[in-house]
Parts: sequence; structure tokens; C-alpha cells
Amino acid sequence: MSNCFVHIALPLPTPRLFTYIVPERMMNDDPEHNNGTRLVGVRALVPFGKRILTGVIVQAVNIPPLKDAKEILELLDPEPVFSPTMLTFARWIADYYLATLGETLKAALPQGMTVESVVRVSTLKTPTEVEITAMEHRAPRRAELLRELLRHDGDVSVGYLEKMVGANGGSVAVQLEALEQLGYIERHRSLGKEVKPKMQRAIEIASELSDEALLRTVLDKLDANSPKQAMLLSHIYLHQLRNPDQPLFVREALVAVKSSDSTLKALIQKGYVAEYQAEVLRVETALPEGSPTLIQRDETAVTLTIEQDHAVEKILEPLRHEKFKAFLLHGVTGSGKTLVYIQAIREALKLGKSALLLVPEIALTPQLIERFRAVFGNLIGVMHSHKSAGERYDAWRMARSGQAKVIIGVRSAIFAPLTNIGVIIVDEEHEPSYKQDAPAPRYNARDCAIVRGGLENAVVVLGSATPSLESMFNARNGKYHLLEISSRADGAEMPTVRVIDTVDQRKRKRLHGSFSQDLLDAVIDRAKKKEGVILFQNRRGFASRLECLDCGTIPMCPNCSVALTYHKYREQLRCHYCGHSHAAEKACTNCGSMALREIGFGTQRIEDELMQTLATMRTTNNEDANNQAPSNKPPPITIQRMDLDTTSRKGSHRQMLTEFAQGKIDVLLGTQMVAKGLDFARVTLVGVINADMQMYLPDFRAAERTFQLITQVSGRAGRSSELKGEVIVQTAHPRHQTILAAVAGSYELFYNDELQFRKEAMYPPFSRFVMIEFSGREENIVHQQAHYFAHLLPHHHKAFVVLGPTAPSIARLRSQYRRIIVIKGLKDADPTGRILREVLLSTHAAYNANHPSSAVHITIDIDAPGFV
Repeated sequence: MSNCFVHIALPLPTPRLFTYIVPERMMNDDPEHNNGTRLVGVRALVPFGKRILTGVIVQAVNIPPLKDAKEILELLDPEPVFSPTMLTFARWIADYYLATLGETLKAALPQGMTVESVVRVSTLKTPTEVEITAMEHRAPRRAELLRELLRHDGDVSVGYLEKMVGANGGSVAVQLEALEQLGYIERHRSLGKEVKPKMQRAIEIASELSDEALLRTVLDKLDANSPKQAMLLSHIYLHQLRNPDQPLFVREALVAVKSSDSTLKALIQKGYVAEYQAEVLRVETALPEGSPTLIQRDETAVTLTIEQDHAVEKILEPLRHEKFKAFLLHGVTGSGKTLVYIQAIREALKLGKSALLLVPEIALTPQLIERFRAVFGNLIGVMHSHKSAGERYDAWRMARSGQAKVIIGVRSAIFAPLTNIGVIIVDEEHEPSYKQDAPAPRYNARDCAIVRGGLENAVVVLGSATPSLESMFNARNGKYHLLEISSRADGAEMPTVRVIDTVDQRKRKRLHGSFSQDLLDAVIDRAKKKEGVILFQNRRGFASRLECLDCGTIPMCPNCSVALTYHKYREQLRCHYCGHSHAAEKACTNCGSMALREIGFGTQRIEDELMQTLATMRTTNNEDANNQAPSNKPPPITIQRMDLDTTSRKGSHRQMLTEFAQGKIDVLLGTQMVAKGLDFARVTLVGVINADMQMYLPDFRAAERTFQLITQVSGRAGRSSELKGEVIVQTAHPRHQTILAAVAGSYELFYNDELQFRKEAMYPPFSRFVMIEFSGREENIVHQQAHYFAHLLPHHHKAFVVLGPTAPSIARLRSQYRRIIVIKGLKDADPTGRILREVLLSTHAAYNANHPSSAVHITIDIDAPGFV
């Protein structure tokens, strides 16, 4: 039998494929298997230099024998994990976003399915205190590494050491090599941990008791002599009758009958019960009966409005004919877009198809999952980054096997291995979190959904109350079918909106910290009525920074060119970009002054201010008329802050929302977490503390994101026909066009003005916005290499415009100095972007040939979300 050769895509930043031999022992008698055809889409463990990597077989090739070709070490799958359609999809992503096929296929698999060898380090001898002290003087980073290693009993990975010790110094390879030569450590390679199915002890009736008459005899005997054993055996028997395909796990059985392990052992010893290992899926299940629910209504019993019904019918037409079509569903907040999604998915399931629902990470709330689980039960699978590797792996396998027919997930769920997809829905399609930042591929899941829908002959629905300008532009140009829902469901009305001019309020002394008198009065009024209040401030922490009043020094992040955010409750300064943190200084590090001022307002400070102001108002009697405080004494008000700091513990997010729904929490204060995906009838007031926070950022999308945030958070109020909603927007720029459009609730007003600005400045949707970033630890080298690259780009091309290189607003990030080149690809001259991508590839190749530098890392971001 001749050798079979295959091309394998490895997760490396190189576009080439690598040729390997499939050993005869891995082949079978099937002719198609022997020529490698059926191996396409299978994962393979292969040697690569000194490393071992997991790649994907993408092509079987018939070529002359290659002398230097290596053998595959192991085929990891009995059947392909990538279908031909998914391989085509991955190739499109790699081509469009200038990534490699290997990187793209790795991104499509759950963590733990692409194992590779890692270098691990262990200590051979312990240095004396004299030796390590001398090393600290001579080579401090080497000594720091050794001290870190001595803290561990076993070996640790090099990646861990670089994270703990190498933050400011880069790679630790040179220091490790020196320590190895001195005999203190040894380095070795081992395979990383592969994610596998979780197994648990399960029990069943022994085959010897398959005769029902014999089983009854045994039960009667046990009932007389060992009633606990009889109860457990009876429970096992009944479980097998009712659920013949589901294993009964030992733990569940013992809890159900309040029995012990000794009772089970006795039944096993008597030969009545057999124990075995069964797989347990690490997935979310329906809530236990009687648990508090976040569902506000029975979705299956709701009658659709005329506009909802029209949207559903239009979506179902191509779905029933198995034809690809893209829709933009533009519905005001509270218009019932979710009900349209549910009806479309129900029809897809009736047709024997599957469905994919993408949501932004920030909007993937327990409430949304409960709403869909109430309709579709255990057909739901959930994929998002807060799950463990095992949970993600099980959800992936459920999608692949067809056990989960409906997948709900964040952007990475676009790769879910569903078969026979009928509908792909992208909720809140405008959200920037659909764009992958790092690592490659830097894809936009919304745009990828359109491509996958075309490949699968599926219907694609993009939904939003505030569609991105690109999506609305596509809809009005006929690329998408525009569906609009202009009124709220269930007879609810849009909330009234009031604008508070904070400049005027400050002059009139009607500001209490960050709160206007009007907003405070409204909060107190709702609390007395036991109605819900949501307050929005799009910055976590207590203050944006500390500042010395004497010399003006501001504590800066040592790794990034940004001020550290002050978190008061932990007395901590923290960088929200790289994660660096340390205890807040009590005195200025420059002049020693104790006069440190807190500048700016985060959610912690807003919470603190509100509690202090309300407490003061309760204890103040006979207020002076000039003190503008409300005459009505506020009742006890429960305030809950919801941001990344308070929701890090598993289950905390759901617990907060449950208590808010039950009325145990009066005021929910938070960042974007409270702006999207929440649907509570009791919410009658929304307060936007500072509407200007994003509006003047140096980003061409700043106005769009401000409009979207204000509109989205405003939409949380008044979602019931019984309770009228109100929104209070505090701003220093009440006449700004973005604020006026958001307050008027007019998407048209904003869209028309913003589109004209984008056209004049040649920003998307009229161009492709591409950002090339250069980063490294030496600023002068980064600057030099960026100019080398820029010099190689054509600067007078009809298909694009080149700007830069220049330093971005954050010129240093995670210890890396940065320069950027911005390219606007003109869609009129290059509709598909093919010309621009070819120029970028050829320029990158010329750069690598003439000016290679290992000290500078280059990333090319196609359709970048904006300036960073």
C-alpha cells in the first residue's frame, strides 16, 4: 500500500499548509479512507520542529514521496469535526480577515480541542540564601524567576512564568536558559491537557434481574429484611422504566431516597445492581420547580401585533423554501423582537432544521436564556466565555450531534457545528462586541453570519432598535430586506424623556454631586411606589483617576499610557486595559503631599453619592428654602450596583436580577450590563447620569455609540401597558445633535445627519476601515518599522487612502509602544475589498523581505471597529 499524504492547517501565523504522511496503521480497507478523502476535516496530532501541535486535515494529495515528510502521530477524531461547508466558511474568514486557515480553524473549536506541547520548568536544586542574594544583585530578574519557581512543589509552564514575572521584561527564555546552565532548573516538553467528556458513577438493575417476576420476588424479600435496600432498588427500577435512555447517577439516586453508599454497596455485592461509568453533560438545565423566575410572561400565549406578524411571515417565506435571505429587523425598544425570533425558530424546528441565535456578551442575561428555555426546553445549548472549557466542549458536542437544536451564544458561536441550519439571528447587531479583537482571526460575527447563512441556504435576521449605520445602509440599498416595528408590544407606550442641563443645574445649585434635583425626586417617588429604577453610568470604579492637588501628579499604569482607575471599596488603583493593580497610595509619590483628589465618576462613586445624599435627606428637618432639597423624606431604598466588579462570582448576575424583579432591590445601578437585554415591567424610571461620557472620544463612531447607548438604556423603562415610563437624561450638551435625536427617539434624525458626516469624511459605510498596528517594547524601533511599512504602501491609489503612521490616543498598551496606519478602502472602486487585501498581503511580504524585525509585532485589522 502506498503512503497517503495530506495537507494540514496548523494554528500558526503562516498561510502555508504542511504535508504529512498518514501511517498505514491509521488507514482501513475503505478506498476513500486510504486515499485520505474521508480524513478531510479530522484533527491530527503532528510533530512540528521540537513541538507537537494539533492541526486539521484540509486536503488529501496525490504527490510523489517526500523524503522530509513526517508521519502523523495520532488521528484525534473517528469522523470529521469540520464539514465541507464549515471548511469553506473558515477559508472565507481567513481570506477576508487576512488570517491563516490554521488560526481560523483553531478559533472554531472549543478550548482544549487543539492541544499542543508546552515547555514546563521544574527546580533541580534549592539555592542558599547567600546564592540567591548574590543573584539578585547580579541578575535580579533571574533571581525573581527562581523565587517564583521555588514557591511551587511541581513544575510550571513557561507561559505562567511570563505572566507572573515577565510583564515588564518580555520573554523569560534567556533567563531560564541561564538558570538551566547553572543547574538550578530543567526544562521539558509535555502535551497540554485535552478536554474530554466528564464521567460519573451510574447504576442500573443487574442483568440477572431482567426477569420481572424474579425482580418482584427480590423486592419482597428485601422489603421484609432490608427496607432501605428495597427502596433504593425500587427507585432504580422505576427510573429505568420511565427513562430508559438516561443514566441514573449514584449521587442523584442516593439523594432521592435519602440512602447511603453502604446501602448501594450491599445491593452490588448481592448482584442486584451493576455500577458503571456514564457521561454527564456539563450544561445548564431548567431551573428546579418552584425557583424564582425572571420570565415576565408566557411567550407561547402572546398574540403578535400586526407589525410582528408581518415580520414573521416575511422571514418564514424563504425559510420554508430553504433559500438564503438576509433581513434587518428594526424595532423600537420593547417592540417584541424576541417574540419574532421565537416564532422563526419554532418554524425552523418544525421543518426539521436547527437555529443559531447570537447575542452580545453583555446582553447574554439569565433572563434571555430562561425565556428561550421556557419555550424550547432542553433543545437549547448555550455557548459563552464565562463557561468552563468542559461546559463549552459539551455544548459544542450537543450542537454537533443534534441533541441541541437551538444554540444561543456570543460571537464565537458563529462556528457552532449545527447541521441543517434554518435560521441565524444576530440580536443587537450593532454591538461592537461582535468584533473579535485578539487573537486572529479578527472577524465580525455579524458579517460572518451573512456569509454562513449564504453557505447554509439559511435565513439571516439582524435585529436592533438602533441598527449600525452599515446595516441600515445595506438595507436601504436593497442588500437586506428591511422589516420595521414602530410601536411597542402589549399596548405599552414609549417612555417620556426629560433632558437635564447639568451646567444650568450647577449654576442654580440644584446638583447633589452627580445627581440633579429632578432625578433625585424621581428616584424617591418611584421608591415610594415600589417601582423599579435603573441608573446608568458607563464607567466602573469609584473615580477615573486620583490627582495630587499640590503638584498635579496622576498615578499612571506602568504598562499603559493611561491613568489608573480608583476603586475605593478595595482601596485599589487598577488599569482596565492590562489588569495591573496595586494598593492606592495615601500620599503623592512625587511630592509626598497627602492632598489627593478623586477626579471623575465611576459606578462605585455614583452608588456612594446616592446613598450619602439619601441618608442626609432623611436626617435633615426643616430644610432651608435655599437648600433646594426635596421636602418629602425618602423611604429606605435598596441600591444594587451591577458591573464587572460585582458580577464576577458565578450566579451573582442572576441573583441580582431575581431580587430586582421581586422588588427586593429598588435601584439597579450599572454600566452597559443594565442597558441591554433587561425586560422588567416594574421599571418606570431610567436615569442616565452622564450622557456625554462617550460623545467626545477621538473615534468616528463616538456619536453613534452614544446614541445607541442612550436609546437602549431608555428602552428599559415603561415596558408594561399598566405603568408609564420616564427617562431622565443628564447632559452638559443638551443641544448636541446626538442628544436631540436620542431624546426624540428618532433613529431617522440621527441616521441622516451621521450618514452625511461619514460620506464627507469617507468613513464606513462608504469605505472599509482598516487599521494596521505596530507594537513593541522599544518605541524608536516601533516608530521606525511603522514608517518602513508605510513607505512600501502605494500612497496614490484609486481604491484606498493611506493615513499615518501616527501614535494612537493610547500610545502604550500592556508594556507595548504602538503606532498605527489607517487605510480607508473605497467601496466604489473596490466593492469586495479584494484589491486592498492583495496590496496589504504584497506589502507585508515586501516588508518581511526587506525590513524584518522580531522586535515589532504587526496586526492588520480589517473592518476595525474604530480608533483604539
